[in-house]
Amino acid sequence: MRQNANVIGRNVARLRYQNGWSQDLLVTKMQVLGFYITRDILANIETLRSSVTDKQIVIFAEVFCVPVGDLFPPNRNPANVL
Repeated sequence: MRQNANVIGRNVARLRYQNGWSQDLLVTKMQVLGFYITRDILANIETLRSSVTDKQIVIFAEVFCVPVGDLFPPNRNPANVL
């Protein structure tokens, strides 16, 4: 996996926890929006074992009702990830 291919996983887990959602519930919410993801894929994203696509980032932001930039750690916004 490319270094920095997933810098949002920990924030996805944090936001999910803050909302009181299980991984299964988050997966269901994403699937309702027409985005295919499994609980295993989500678990790998949250634990930084899998990279994240731009589409996944957009869907996570939509499901959590946050700006895309809020998914990134401080000082790691989309403009300076590379």
